[in-house]
Amino acid sequence: MPAGSLQGDGVKGPWIAGVGLAALLLAGCSGGGAPGVNGGGGGGGSTIVLKSAQAVWLDAGTIVWPGADATHGYKLYYSANGALAAGVSDISGNDNPGGVPLAVGALSAAQQGAYPQYASAIALMVPAGTDGSTLLRDQLAVVQYSGSTPINGTQVQTGPVLDSLYGASAAGIALGVTFDALTDAPTFRLWAPTATAVTLNVYANAAVQTPVQVSMTQDPASGTWSYTAPDASWTNTAYYTYSVRVFSRAASSSLGYGAVVTNTVSDPYAVTLNGDSTRAMVVNLADAAVTPAGWPGTLPPTSATPTDSVVYELHVRDFSANDATVPAAHQGRFLAFTDLASNGMKHLAALAGAGLTHVHLLPATDFASVDALTCANPSIPATAGNGTAAELAVIAAQGSDCYNWGYDPFHYGAPQSSYASDPTNGLTRVLEFRQMAQALHALGLRLVLDVVYNHTSASGESPHSVLDQIVPGYYQRLDGNGAVESFSCCADTATERTMMAKLMIDTLVRWADQYKVDAFRFDIMSMIPKAAMLQALGAVNAVAAKDGRGHTYFYGEGWTPNAAVSAVITPATQANMAGTGIGTFNDRLRDAVRGGSPFDSGAALTAHQGFINGLCYNLNPGDAPDCTGDSGDALFVLQNRISVALAGNLGSFPLRAGVDGAQVDYNGSPTGYTQQPQENLAYVACHDNETLFDISQYKHPAGVSVPDAGRAQVVGLSLVLLAEGVAFVHGADDLLRSKSGDSNSFDSGDYFNRIYWDGSANNWSVGLPPQNTGNNVANAATLGPLLSSRPVPDATTIAAVTARFQEFLAIRRSTDLFRLGSAADIDKCVSFPDQGQQVHGLIVEQILGVGCVSATGSGYDSVVILYNASTSAQSFSLASFAGVAQGSGSGQVSLHPVQAAGSDATLLAGWNFTSNAASGTFTVPARTTAVFVRHH
Repeated sequence: MPAGSLQGDGVKGPWIAGVGLAALLLAGCSGGGAPGVNGGGGGGGSTIVLKSAQAVWLDAGTIVWPGADATHGYKLYYSANGALAAGVSDISGNDNPGGVPLAVGALSAAQQGAYPQYASAIALMVPAGTDGSTLLRDQLAVVQYSGSTPINGTQVQTGPVLDSLYGASAAGIALGVTFDALTDAPTFRLWAPTATAVTLNVYANAAVQTPVQVSMTQDPASGTWSYTAPDASWTNTAYYTYSVRVFSRAASSSLGYGAVVTNTVSDPYAVTLNGDSTRAMVVNLADAAVTPAGWPGTLPPTSATPTDSVVYELHVRDFSANDATVPAAHQGRFLAFTDLASNGMKHLAALAGAGLTHVHLLPATDFASVDALTCANPSIPATAGNGTAAELAVIAAQGSDCYNWGYDPFHYGAPQSSYASDPTNGLTRVLEFRQMAQALHALGLRLVLDVVYNHTSASGESPHSVLDQIVPGYYQRLDGNGAVESFSCCADTATERTMMAKLMIDTLVRWADQYKVDAFRFDIMSMIPKAAMLQALGAVNAVAAKDGRGHTYFYGEGWTPNAAVSAVITPATQANMAGTGIGTFNDRLRDAVRGGSPFDSGAALTAHQGFINGLCYNLNPGDAPDCTGDSGDALFVLQNRISVALAGNLGSFPLRAGVDGAQVDYNGSPTGYTQQPQENLAYVACHDNETLFDISQYKHPAGVSVPDAGRAQVVGLSLVLLAEGVAFVHGADDLLRSKSGDSNSFDSGDYFNRIYWDGSANNWSVGLPPQNTGNNVANAATLGPLLSSRPVPDATTIAAVTARFQEFLAIRRSTDLFRLGSAADIDKCVSFPDQGQQVHGLIVEQILGVGCVSATGSGYDSVVILYNASTSAQSFSLASFAGVAQGSGSGQVSLHPVQAAGSDATLLAGWNFTSNAASGTFTVPARTTAVFVRHH
């Protein structure tokens, strides 16, 4: 059918996006010549259908109904009891039988700019003097008329008008619980502008079932309800909920159009909660009950140059659940990070000593998928090869064990209860999170918290819905029919709304201020408006500056969102965040190093090799990519992308004459997209998808030995650690971490997510991973034979990999040329001399130091790096090194001092630098990254 119209069956006129044919037929057709949404009048009445909410109330005076036109009349109806019902002749159950007439007008330029998705819509003008604040508590409907005949109807979305009426007043109010500075008496505040009543329910302790109930008072200007207790008797002991009487379109009713309900919910601003997170606790974070001895301790200052950062990603349970050197009561919990003699903490201490700066924790804020009061960790049978016993046991325990990644947020500002030693006591999770932060800071490690503001775990009347039960339809992003969108995975949030953005910013500030979190990683950041991200960064930086930590680093997933999202907001995507200083994950580097993409499955995982695992230099049987050495050469394309990534992924970087970073193709998009190097989050693996070891098991040909696979992994990690930008490493990839091929281990339990901090094993070949998540089913036929045939890495190889990893950490820390903070220095001083003379599996980089970069303390005129992933030794000559001698004297060339003092016998035996009158030649062994320095 032609776009924008539906013709036939007597229906004509513009087509409203999102209204299906069945809905349209329900909306009208008794009698001949039945009108559609904008159809002409016809004989007989029309049955009005109100199940969708296509109209949107923008501000006090304006409603839009996309697709409606100026040839019809419109009225607004309301019902305080939620009794609106559609009839053949008109709306019934309304509190205003005549309706509120809505004149047809036009959106102003300002309104069109604020709501571009509605720019072409007509405006339905609400009469001056209409008491919108009262009506917004009611069930609302707009009805379309042809003459005096109703022909269509819709309920109303109210998010924008709530911002218009209340946002400015509410934005500055401290929500949640605050405390009197002298008496410690609590004041409770809840933003619920559409509620007709709110009751505070206070429980003397976690076990009490009958609460003390008090009515709260609403401030009409802000829509906030509040109550101040007479004394401090509830502080640090009592728990509370709110009972909110409100109309919700999601509530069940006999009419199917929503209902007035009284929802009893926890506080979205909860600081901590009871064990199952159904009741918030009255806690003052300034009190001794939640303050560790010596808190906060010495806080590591944040470097003025974010590119000094190296981030190590961990999950709280993964870190210690299987570590026998951690006390049993601490395993899988916050307190494991305080056990300095454990294998895990000793490993972190070694990494910190070498140059690691940050530990990133997957969501440790309150999430819904694990009930700390009832969860139990089953005994999983040890399984080998491609056996299924472990898989079946893990699947049987899903939903009842204590494992989940935690990307299903419940309360944004509270620590997760299952990570506390006593989840029944709300004080414990606060105190122990602080102890964890204090212990990491004492090692000189900064703490990164993974936050999930792009969605909630549930919406509507679901038990795990909080926000949508308090202000229905406000906090979630809605589609054209008023349904909650789920482009993220779950119930998307509307962070373009004033109070959702406020909730995000207020809780981020709490984590930075009260828990001394040093940086934040944003899950699917591109679902959040760029403006909200910048506002949040400014607020958090202000807090960090107060205690001398300087700025805070933000980074996140900047993937391009669904077009429906981009139509509503300017999303925080890779391209849009250029110039902001906020980092985004660099998928260009990831895919080029690993090969293929995260969307590969089955045989494609083997066919799509990458830089470190054989493309063009060690092909799998039957593969025939373009390896001809021309401009379309498959590996040279990847090596170009890697080179741009090594140069901060700058769009401006001059890769070669006439080609800058933005002109290097990445599947139809620019490879280079940053404006500042700190925006380049260089990584090759994270919690998502297969580990770096596992993905390479698919791609390495069968004859690759375990030691060679280990050396290949080190080359991959070196590309991260030596990249200009911020380096990000998946926890234990330096120990060849495996999840036995699991492509999405979010619910695969402690078994498949195990880490061996002692390096005795790596968790490869411990059974097929669960066949109910990720691509595991599609991968099984390819993965199964690998699990049964590829050898398990030995402890010697694992030890060698982590030793090499720590050497590259030390190189990065000691050599500031790998941490350049300005695009100008990178564009001027970084180059890739192999451009125009590329070799399969080899990338050659040169960074000019003294006399080129604006400042350097490394003392080198230049460094030359040969990243050799290939299976043979490689040499490369540079004319600028003609006549230069090997040695450590002024003007001479040597292996970097860290590598020269290292224990890589292959490198020490196989590296060389020689020169003659024409050039200097650098030689590096197979599967090796070597850093050469020219001394000043």
